[in-house]
Amino acid sequence: MKALLFRVPTVDDRSFRVQVDEGAHFYERLHFHPEFQLTLILEGTGTLVVGDRIDRFQPLDLLLLGADVPHVLLSDPAYFERKAELQIKACTFFFREEFFLQFFEKTPELRHIHAILQDAKRGVRLRFGQPTDVTNQFEQIAQKRSFEQFTALLTFLDFLTLSQDYELLAGASYRKPKQPVDQQRLENVFNFILGHYADPITLEDVANVANLTSPAFCRFLRTHTRKTFSELLSEVRIEHACRLLKDSTKSVSEIAFECGYSNLSNFNRQFKQITKLTPREYVKSAGELGQ
Repeated sequence: MKALLFRVPTVDDRSFRVQVDEGAHFYERLHFHPEFQLTLILEGTGTLVVGDRIDRFQPLDLLLLGADVPHVLLSDPAYFERKAELQIKACTFFFREEFFLQFFEKTPELRHIHAILQDAKRGVRLRFGQPTDVTNQFEQIAQKRSFEQFTALLTFLDFLTLSQDYELLAGASYRKPKQPVDQQRLENVFNFILGHYADPITLEDVANVANLTSPAFCRFLRTHTRKTFSELLSEVRIEHACRLLKDSTKSVSEIAFECGYSNLSNFNRQFKQITKLTPREYVKSAGELGQ
């Protein structure tokens, strides 16, 4: 399963592109592109991968992703069901690094935005939770004139920069592979684990996907993610368990089995290690937060 260099359609006389995605599900392959990406998710839930970070995405998440940062918004399985009535929607700005970084760096009034574009190498997220004037303006951006869209992009980046609540996604130690073959390996590994996390996959299985011996693969993964294979697999499995705990009526043992755990004690131990809560505590906290 190969990751893709995603080609963003461009307009010759524009320095950016506005795109609205609507449909049954988001693009499901881990991919990257040379453009920066500023996306507001309006509808849809699922698994978010940015660099070495595996998490959830939800409506009114604002994401800023740097150039060539591997990422995917993998919609929940229900969005792929043939009779599902679920829909996704997102509004996105794509803009090229060579123009905007120079523009922000050399314009004194915009240098604070230059700083967050550096943070975008790890991916930035701001969770609004509830509609605001900013999200309402973002949702209407496709109907605006190009000049209005440009000034709105500056406003959104300024808002994100000044916010006290945004978070960096990929770990500080995350390093995007410099060699295309290494980037391809890493993306193949993520795609394989995301597609087979419920199966009893082994270190040897994933090493084969990366076309490396098991010892060489362990060194490769540690170099680029600072994680072991078991840690990476556990994060994917527990992320999906969190979704099921919030969205289904299945028992904890059923969810553990569905996420690839044959031993409930091991599931409980891994769940608490990653979320700092037991599964039952997680369900209770999610209910109290109205998630």
